[in-house]
Amino acid sequence: MERRLSTVILAAIIFLGAVLFPAVLHAEEITDNDFNFALDIPEGYKVAGYTPDGMSYQFKHTKLPVDFVLRLYPEETYKNASAALQGTLERLSAQYDGIDTFTWRNKICAITIFDSKVTSPKGSVGWSVAVPLEDKEFQLVLLCYADSDKAKDCEQFIISTLNSLTVDEESKKSPGIITTYAFPGTSLRHINLDIGGKRIVTSVDKEDSEANQFVIDCEFAVLRLYVNDEKWKEAWTRYYRAVFRDSYRRLQKTAFDINTALMQTAKAKNPKNPKAAMNEILLRWVQNFEYQRSTGGQKTDFTNVIDVLYGKGNDCDSRSMLMCVLMEQLGVKSELFISREYSHAVYGIDIDAPGAKINVNGTDFLLNETTAKNIRPGLIAQDQSDTEKWIPVLIP
Repeated sequence: MERRLSTVILAAIIFLGAVLFPAVLHAEEITDNDFNFALDIPEGYKVAGYTPDGMSYQFKHTKLPVDFVLRLYPEETYKNASAALQGTLERLSAQYDGIDTFTWRNKICAITIFDSKVTSPKGSVGWSVAVPLEDKEFQLVLLCYADSDKAKDCEQFIISTLNSLTVDEESKKSPGIITTYAFPGTSLRHINLDIGGKRIVTSVDKEDSEANQFVIDCEFAVLRLYVNDEKWKEAWTRYYRAVFRDSYRRLQKTAFDINTALMQTAKAKNPKNPKAAMNEILLRWVQNFEYQRSTGGQKTDFTNVIDVLYGKGNDCDSRSMLMCVLMEQLGVKSELFISREYSHAVYGIDIDAPGAKINVNGTDFLLNETTAKNIRPGLIAQDQSDTEKWIPVLIP
């Protein structure tokens, strides 16, 4: 499919300029416990129709000219994702350049860009993906599209919707289906880290930085729609959940290499609680990063976690996100906290240690400040200590 990467990457620089508006949007989340898939879709979708057998649903956005359709087919109807996608598009008399297949979550999936005169009086252009649900022997097909005259402006919103799909517990901490298609991985790039006086050699994929930035830019474009909306908290936390999800697997080897190099030091420092010592070592490391905050506007000031490792300037939320990812990889439940009132972000960890904490769903998270140097875990500025002004992202 010729439009593959060029179309995907182009979406990352379109900031929905033609469809920004003051709007009242509503949170939506789709979970199917029977078939074990879920979608953390942007706020504002409403159910517009469904079939009596529960195998097909259509959602319309309340403010954008965007529709989202999901359809389940048993294997006896379509044996694979490509056939299911082709059959669905044929029913819509859709035009498309071909169907690409690729591997996501160890499943052979299918994807294409299509246009159809059946789905809207104005005609529609959109994206469609299909993935096998192996446990139930079904094919799941998702279509997200917009009116033809608005499709390019809505492309990031469409990608964000489809990319939010998860099909198992592991996929909640793995790059989304669109990101995996666009950035399948190439080769390794080695990184030298200096943490606690130890030189650690690790590696990431050469595409990881670009892929992580693609997700950040795409989701930030969607987030901007909700700046003045009553559901701004839901949109804000969804943004950070999407970034965490994409970042987690990309730092799996880095976390392993850090743990291998530093765990003996951590055990010597705190034999009874080496993970607390590990957090202190890593916190001191990130507190000494180069601080940099952009002016915002249409571009996010969030530095992707791969570039943070490379040494690019970064801010509180980038550092806190990095620490959440690393500590989760090291087996410590973590949480990102953000505050609009304080214009700040910190992270919390589920570790038994004294200090300031915030309780989230029964778990006390010890707070950690990443931008002030030499501040130990559990200490937070007095003028930022009102826990009601901190919002948990609810990292999965």
